[in-house]
Amino acid sequence: MKTISLIIALLFSGSVFAGALDDVKSAGKFVFGLEVGYKPFEYMDDSGKLVGYDIDVSKEIGRRLGVEAVHQDTNWSTVIQTMYDGGFDLILGGMTATEKRFQKVNFSIPYMNAASGIIVMKDSGISDRSDLDGKKVSAGAGTPQLDQLKMSADELNISYDGDTKSYDSDAVAYEAMRSKRIDAYASTMVSLLEFAKTDDNFTVLSFASDKWSQEWTSMAFTKEDDDLRMAFDDAIRAMKSDGTLAKIQENWFGQSFVDALPDTSPTW
Repeated sequence: MKTISLIIALLFSGSVFAGALDDVKSAGKFVFGLEVGYKPFEYMDDSGKLVGYDIDVSKEIGRRLGVEAVHQDTNWSTVIQTMYDGGFDLILGGMTATEKRFQKVNFSIPYMNAASGIIVMKDSGISDRSDLDGKKVSAGAGTPQLDQLKMSADELNISYDGDTKSYDSDAVAYEAMRSKRIDAYASTMVSLLEFAKTDDNFTVLSFASDKWSQEWTSMAFTKEDDDLRMAFDDAIRAMKSDGTLAKIQENWFGQSFVDALPDTSPTW
């Protein structure tokens, strides 16, 4: 009898998960998880202010929903579990939508292209994926590029020097390359190109294959929070339609990717 009463209470109380649309509007804010240090999506500028593409997008969505956008810095390798533990309402931190992640979350419609790339030192002798044979390779912890490096090795019948290393931040990976501890680092193309602008010793190469699908950057929500996800989808569509998203992209990436973005959420 107590079990039935509990079920009825939950049904009429709205979502039991933090982050439901009614809860967000009642609180006057949504809290989104990210990991600071992923330039140009979210990073600290010279004055110590958090800036980036995701920050501007979050503020604009908050304005359209009539609530404040509040960020929560977190460990990217456990970001999904932290969301389910109630650490924040959604993930808005340059996340690539993948089949593996879709098993645990639902994605918004894409708000950015997330094609992969690899960055190497210009004097490394590496000019494409096949040149990674016998090299020390790496990717960000908890990112799809870790799986892509394995798929690429299987596809090309090559082997790396030792296990693929993972790093909690791009900055640590770049320093490891400077000290020759690794030879290549895989991440999203836009973030790698942003870093390469600051150091002429690096070059960025395409890291694409038919073994993995076109990649998109989406926001992630718990499987139960469809009302919140759909509200964000509506806001993204409106930003695409009125040119706001294109302007934000041009500000951070020097060009707009809006025309290539699909209007449906990634699913598998």
